[in-house]
Amino acid sequence: MDIKEKVVKEIESFNCEFNYRIATLGTTAREAQAFAVLPRRKALGYEAINFLVINLESAEECLRLLDEKVRFILVDIESKKDIDLMEIAKRVVKKSVIISYKPNDTTLEAADMFLRHYFDEELKDKNFLVYGAGNLGSKLSLRIAERGGQVFLDSRNKQKTMEIVNALNYLIPKYSKNRIKVIEDYSQLLNKMDVIIAFTSATNVISSTFLQYIKKNGLALDGGINNFTTDFIKGAIEQEINCYRLDVRAAFPHSVLFLNDYIRNFYQNVQGEKIINNVRLVAGGIIGNEGDIVVDSIKEPKQIVGIANGIGGLKLETEYTEKEKSNYEQIKNMISHK
Repeated sequence: MDIKEKVVKEIESFNCEFNYRIATLGTTAREAQAFAVLPRRKALGYEAINFLVINLESAEECLRLLDEKVRFILVDIESKKDIDLMEIAKRVVKKSVIISYKPNDTTLEAADMFLRHYFDEELKDKNFLVYGAGNLGSKLSLRIAERGGQVFLDSRNKQKTMEIVNALNYLIPKYSKNRIKVIEDYSQLLNKMDVIIAFTSATNVISSTFLQYIKKNGLALDGGINNFTTDFIKGAIEQEINCYRLDVRAAFPHSVLFLNDYIRNFYQNVQGEKIINNVRLVAGGIIGNEGDIVVDSIKEPKQIVGIANGIGGLKLETEYTEKEKSNYEQIKNMISHK
């Protein structure tokens, strides 16, 4: 089956209205076939068909076939290959709306949510061996440490791992009890790990050797896809270690949040500025000039937050000028009569 047949088949799978149709186009750092169809996803009323490309030709053909057939095309903005998908999309796509997205962020959210669900929010003081000090392994290590877990980070590049760990520990809150640790001696980890997580671009890097570090009924999570060897998986089953492969569909809502009505409403109706009877109103994070009235929503304000001091904060009521008091009452009366 060629690219056209595969894309057409996916387009025909939609059951939603056109405005909720999404296609995602991503790439990967690992070696892969030039074009692949990924599992379909649904969330918040949206449906997504998903494709993986690693060269210019397959990207162009896929985008041409998708244009006009979906409302949104989410384009991987991360540079994992020497291919600029966003530049290609802007050149090829004429009708569909192009949206940039970061698949790694979705994967990170999926891993974070999985661990929170698996441990019923109790990550504190559990021991995590994270293998892979790249984008995902590093970010997830920080998340786990911030949630109170004890993280031991390792990768094939020891020097890089040490540098990453030092940097991550600078980011951990001051009063956090746990600091991420570099694994210097694996013998100290024997039968002490509650979890092993693999996030590498290489395949079959977690061998059966790692089984000795995981507690009985512990958890093994393959986040990088095929990071576990066959022997590891078989041994884990024998030792009653729970093996999972991360399913990123759980975090699909994270990918479509920017398209959600709530987000659109915020930027269209909440954030903004306007003048009513010579009184300037601001809302949604706009730093007001001194004397501006800060409200909760610019289109239909229902609450006065305060009066701007002109440097990013609010004045104390004792600092209001007579004019500012008058303006405040004027806007207050206007809101209360709506």
